[in-house]
Amino acid sequence: MDGAKYFYICSTKQLMRKLLIILISVFFSLTSMAQEIERAKSNLPVISGSLAVLNNVTGWVLQDNGSWLGKKNKILLYSSEQNLNADPLYKLGRQNFKQLELREVLIGDEQYIVLINEYTDGYFEFPELRQNFHKTENAHYIVFHADKLNEILNQASLFNEPLAINLDIFCSDDIINFDKKLLITQIAYNILRVAKMEKPSKFTMILAVMPTIVNGEKLFRFRYINLYNQESIYQKYLLPANKNRLFESSYFEVPYQKFIDFLGAADVQKTNFNLLDPNSFTDFYKRGALRYKRKNYEGALSDFRAALKLKPDTKFWYIYALMGSTLHQQKNYNAAIRSFEKALLIKPKDTQQKQAWIRNYYNLGLSYLMLNDKANACSNFQIAKFQGLDDKDALKTIKKTCRGKYKIHK
Repeated sequence: MDGAKYFYICSTKQLMRKLLIILISVFFSLTSMAQEIERAKSNLPVISGSLAVLNNVTGWVLQDNGSWLGKKNKILLYSSEQNLNADPLYKLGRQNFKQLELREVLIGDEQYIVLINEYTDGYFEFPELRQNFHKTENAHYIVFHADKLNEILNQASLFNEPLAINLDIFCSDDIINFDKKLLITQIAYNILRVAKMEKPSKFTMILAVMPTIVNGEKLFRFRYINLYNQESIYQKYLLPANKNRLFESSYFEVPYQKFIDFLGAADVQKTNFNLLDPNSFTDFYKRGALRYKRKNYEGALSDFRAALKLKPDTKFWYIYALMGSTLHQQKNYNAAIRSFEKALLIKPKDTQQKQAWIRNYYNLGLSYLMLNDKANACSNFQIAKFQGLDDKDALKTIKKTCRGKYKIHK
């Protein structure tokens, strides 16, 4: 064989091997990356839907000419001259928002609040000439512990008493020209990232509030102040000596009940048990019930099993009922059926528990229905109905499901 030809063939084979190795390496790298992304998605904290929105308040500012100026959802500038100027950046004011939105999220087993501020900002392409203004639609969000809402609401009846609270935020970010479809996912990823870092936030927010009465109308005044999370910076806002200065020059104002409803939209859970380190049947059951309510089904099931391990002969039927509902949510219908059947073996003596206990028959029927066992589903639906199930939606489901040969007769 010609030497040059032989060398060419060998070189080509070696090149093909190298390309194959590179392709395999890239494939496994991409596969690994995809797995990491999927793992991250599965570990993302679940942020609730919108609980409440505030989008119609009045912003007030004391101008340098001594007059107060009000504007919808906006605190204008201190300079009366600038407020009359057509400059687009001046018109945005010191603070503005399109809406404030309240959501909640679980971080571990702790309840947190997500407050999202959608606002307008902008910049000049040529700042010196103040020409070519570009408007941006932004979202600033903060995540803070739900207990802070109780601190505010506990002061809601103290009229004309200014209060400043450090929200001691868990994390925050400012997203310029945000995409509404991606916003909640972006927040969830940031929460996950900060939770893994276990470092305090670089920023915090002081929320100043004051219920007041003006001309017989109950109102709520509030301000939010974004600051570096350094005591030397934020402490002055919290000093009792400075509280009367909190609202002396600017604030937002909203009807009293509207603000109370906004903050009260989050159902802040008060726990009377050891949430972080349960060590009794009752503590495990209560945490499991709380986890179930918050849709942490894996955690709930773990707690119910831990409780039953401590007290396997319990006559507390609720735990089997909730365990059945948890397993049903996990689509483990056969196991859910066994749990509901155990709950039904423990008939309560307390008549006040009767309605809740009867529902086990209905839930048992639902699990059978998910297994396409209509006969057993309608059989249990029939028992639930005849025993006095008092739930309009459940009775509609029974009527819709059990037709023809499965029809429930009176």
